[in-house]
Amino acid sequence: MPDGIELAADFYQPDLPADKKPYGLLYVLSPYGRKGVMALLNAKCFAARGYMVLLVSCRGTAGSGGTFVAAMAEQADSQAIVKWMREQPWYPGKFATFGPSYLGYAQWALLRDPPKDLIASVILCSIYDHSLLAWTNGVYRTDRIPWSYIVARQDEANGRIVSILDPRKLKSVIEATPLYDATESFFEGRASYQLEFMTTPNVDDPFWVQCKHHAALDLVNTPLLLRSGWYDTLTVQTLAAYARVRDRGIKVYLTVGPWTHVEACGSNAIPEVFEFLDEYVAGRKTNHRSLSVKVFITGAEEWRSLPSWPPATEERTFYLYGDKTLSVRPPAADSPSASFTYDPHDPTPTVGGPLMARGGRVDDSVYASRSDVLVYTSAPLKEDVEVMGKPVIQLAHSTDVPYADIWIRLSEVDADGVSHNLTENWQALDGLERQGDEFSLTLVDRAHVFKKNTCIRVIVAGGSFPLMTRNPGTGVNRTQAKELKAVTHTVQHANGISRLILPCST
Repeated sequence: MPDGIELAADFYQPDLPADKKPYGLLYVLSPYGRKGVMALLNAKCFAARGYMVLLVSCRGTAGSGGTFVAAMAEQADSQAIVKWMREQPWYPGKFATFGPSYLGYAQWALLRDPPKDLIASVILCSIYDHSLLAWTNGVYRTDRIPWSYIVARQDEANGRIVSILDPRKLKSVIEATPLYDATESFFEGRASYQLEFMTTPNVDDPFWVQCKHHAALDLVNTPLLLRSGWYDTLTVQTLAAYARVRDRGIKVYLTVGPWTHVEACGSNAIPEVFEFLDEYVAGRKTNHRSLSVKVFITGAEEWRSLPSWPPATEERTFYLYGDKTLSVRPPAADSPSASFTYDPHDPTPTVGGPLMARGGRVDDSVYASRSDVLVYTSAPLKEDVEVMGKPVIQLAHSTDVPYADIWIRLSEVDADGVSHNLTENWQALDGLERQGDEFSLTLVDRAHVFKKNTCIRVIVAGGSFPLMTRNPGTGVNRTQAKELKAVTHTVQHANGISRLILPCST
């Protein structure tokens, strides 16, 4: 590297007959080591397919020199690696990139200044802006703590990186007040960068400049394959990247399945990746899809190919009532308000959803029996309702103190009365500018069919812990607060002022 740091790498050559050449070269930058399943899924399977692969370890990981600081060095290091790669005798004159999750982030960092000899990229379940992962909608995500710890200590784990994490100890850290102090002790001098992340909630702070690669969306000019899952924790940025690149007329393919983050990044992605690489890197004719988007529609339990995402839809509105029901007819002027209290000492729990590990689709019926949650449920539907896109919640909502979060989920209740989560989102309300008590929250995209006789459910709470760090209710940085204060939320319903807007197929 230009600063004198040396990075460790493994170079894979396919075992081919003497008269055959490799189909192309893949460059992969990873913080997760170069052994075991990481080598299998990120290098060996492609070498077996006929590709050369250069698998490089990020600085400060798996034998590479320097110190690992998440998301900050990938742009400069990738440019230096590409420059070095061009000087090697095996370099074929062009290359493609591949990788899921953080490995995908490293690709966006490179695409901030796209090399002229880059011909294609495969970016699975990933992000282009790390600040928005650390602080999502104003809320610090606790999953950043175990992730940083695992990456920092992976060399001690002999390839079994999750084995070094003690779940009981982690639980005590995340539940501690203040969170910063407990995390600092937990890290034992490692991953100190995450402590800086915790104390920099303003994502527009210059501190974050090196890990924000929005420019890549405007500069990439080669074919892309993007992939995510409806329960992936990184879906929002994947879909935003797709939309921006598509609007520029760049060839971009998108696949979204019924997966969590780990599932979307796993081995089930490989056949699709092979097809894409065979077409855009090897130059071989394949059976690659003619329509650029492929999504799995839950409820209908089927895949559908589309020319673009989202497809054309029309709005369908369901109104929230004071008696906790949903209806297509707006309530009267005397429909009562409803309130709940969020207590950070006993926070509303996370039940499934977009988590880094586990999560996904679960039975979330437990919310209906909690006093710190408002649950609105429709009558059984008389016909199927197909949702394709971003649901929106508009609320007349207020709190008794200005420092609060709101978390909203869309779920489905089946004919047996069991509720399962579909999509959600959240927002820190601290300092948020809005018109009076009116508040609108756009949920994460979804493709789902509410079948006849099922019910639509909206769940409103003041948090989801431990997915979201607790808002202390005092205005102090949530990772450093020592005092926690309960907050009362109130939702108004009169004249249909609070509503769910679904993008429904025409």
